[in-house]
Amino acid sequence: MTVETFNRKNFFRGIVDSLPIVISIFPFGVVFGVLAIKSGFTIYEASFSSVVVFAGAAQFCSLPLFAAGVSPWAIIGTTFIINLRHLIMGASISRKIKEEELLPRAVASYYLIDESFAVTSAWWDSGKRESARDYLIGSGLAAWTSWNVATILGALFGNILGDPKRLGLDFAIVAGFIGLLMPLVKGRLEFLVLLVAIVTSVLSYLFIPGNWYILIATIFGSLIGALFSRDEDID
Repeated sequence: MTVETFNRKNFFRGIVDSLPIVISIFPFGVVFGVLAIKSGFTIYEASFSSVVVFAGAAQFCSLPLFAAGVSPWAIIGTTFIINLRHLIMGASISRKIKEEELLPRAVASYYLIDESFAVTSAWWDSGKRESARDYLIGSGLAAWTSWNVATILGALFGNILGDPKRLGLDFAIVAGFIGLLMPLVKGRLEFLVLLVAIVTSVLSYLFIPGNWYILIATIFGSLIGALFSRDEDID
């Protein structure tokens, strides 16, 4: 096994490159903190959720289930389905990490979220071919800090803020994802994957109950990308 030394330069580069994401994540975290309190969480439970789970979409989906008194297993099952896309992200990012030791990979996997995955992938595609482990951890840590600080502030001062939707804060994460996505669409293949993911997610949302549309769009988009990438490699 190889043991890669810590690359401080990549780590801080990941933090700096993720600062725009930190800004977009913050209002989203505030909204979660507000809604968590309104759903019956205590401040400590809301904060604990953001520290341990650290997955915005899954945390948001769990709130109405928790408020409705749904069984813990149903909540776990729902969040598990939503987060299955991390399997695909993890498989993709693992090829960019040279470290073979379990603990460093586990740390990197904890910080692997949609935002850190997108930033790290863009950094790698720009020509940086050294290990992406420390860059990913830096990017994820920046997002983690923003998300957790925002959760606490939202939980503490949510009553002052009022309805987050009134201020348009519920659109913050959507805008953030659009900002992450567009620089990655560089050619016809990326556009095709994007189009397939959009169509399958909308159709799945309309005709399949629950949150399966997230996983379905991820799988179909990945399959199309893998299929046409292989054809290009053969050509």
